[in-house]
Amino acid sequence: MHASLRYLFIALASALVAAYAAIWLASPAPLERTTATIPPLRVAQGDNLIIWGGWHTVEGYDHGTTTGVEIICNRERQTCLEAYASLLYHDTGEDLSAQAFDYEVTTWDDQRVVAIDKDGMGECLDRILNVDLVGEGATLEWRPGEGECEGDTGKAVLIGDPL
Repeated sequence: MHASLRYLFIALASALVAAYAAIWLASPAPLERTTATIPPLRVAQGDNLIIWGGWHTVEGYDHGTTTGVEIICNRERQTCLEAYASLLYHDTGEDLSAQAFDYEVTTWDDQRVVAIDKDGMGECLDRILNVDLVGEGATLEWRPGEGECEGDTGKAVLIGDPL
């Protein structure tokens, strides 16, 4: 009897997934109107530093996107890798884009990690990651790098939705 109950639950779950997919394929607009959830804000320290959340622009141009990020910093290699996804809402729907940024760590102590991705945002904009290890938060700044470069400057703070 226990095995047959398990098969029943699997069949019900499969039916729910199939029904959701069929409704979405038939009429995707009503299902796409929901608000996106940002990953929960987490800063976990272990062998690597792992950060989850989403960027909220506080200075500079705000594109009106919902973002989700995962950042993994490796102390031995002195690098951080950021996987970044953004969802842009507009009149005709939504656009999803994904990018990756590769940072070099310039400071890593008990209080903070500072890392930079030179030219990470186009031809000449640097992306600077500041992680507060004590307060378990992070900020992101972007600004023109070295040379005669012009571009937008700005700042974002790491936020997250509750679980």
